[in-house]
Amino acid sequence: MKRLWTTFRYTFLGLRGQILGWGLGLGLYGLMIVPMYETVAGQGERFQQLIASYPPEMLAFFGATVNSMLTPGGFLGMYAFSMLPVIIGIFAVLAGSGLIVSDEERGRLDLIIAHPVGRSAFFFGRFLGLLAACLVIMLLAWLGFSLLLGGSSLGVDWGQMAVPFLSLLVQILVYAALALLLSMFLPARSLAATISGAVMALSYMISSLAFMDERMEALAKLMPYHYFQTTLSIQELNPGWLFALLGISAVMVLIAWLRFVRRDIRLSGEGSWRLPFLAKRKSTA
Repeated sequence: MKRLWTTFRYTFLGLRGQILGWGLGLGLYGLMIVPMYETVAGQGERFQQLIASYPPEMLAFFGATVNSMLTPGGFLGMYAFSMLPVIIGIFAVLAGSGLIVSDEERGRLDLIIAHPVGRSAFFFGRFLGLLAACLVIMLLAWLGFSLLLGGSSLGVDWGQMAVPFLSLLVQILVYAALALLLSMFLPARSLAATISGAVMALSYMISSLAFMDERMEALAKLMPYHYFQTTLSIQELNPGWLFALLGISAVMVLIAWLRFVRRDIRLSGEGSWRLPFLAKRKSTA
């Protein structure tokens, strides 16, 4: 347990710059976006006419309507929360893909494992450090979105504002777990991050296109973003979606752990594809 805690503390402190950067950045965005609702609400008819002039496909892409844009949930959903899984997902993908493999490619992992740490304690210490970093980033972002609620006409309290951040946390854990899993099987961290980022971007695009084309809905249901909930009401939150995504994330982390404890560690640099038919061809050459 002591070794796990040491690894956790080292990982969390190593991410402190990213925690402050992403957390404070999102918090400052919240401080800017919440007062904007005063302008929208004060120019309701004019704003409604402006939105009505937009192509219907544009509003459908964000899952919004003219009327919903004037509600607190619709306003925050379109101008803030709709893009946050992709924005903060960048951190999740980079941190997840490099959580262990970055040290391996730098030639430090074999030296770390040589100490009496244990692969399991090392792996879960690293992952719990990343989990704590995601939690703190969400906390800082939530504070930024909540600090000005008292003087706002949004009619949203601090507890209601926390609801979409709970769903956002689950979203980024999915992408972090996927990046970590791929980094254990692919020969390079960059490849794991690229594929995870592509899945994240496609998830957003396909789920958004499903609002415009019902034929895309079946495919969208296979994507994590489809289950992102921007509701401000805890009663409207679907816990089944949250637990399903958490379960998928847990399975990916467990598979990554099993792979890590059983595979050989590279001394440094990126790996290569180890395909059986290539090995046979080299041996007969």
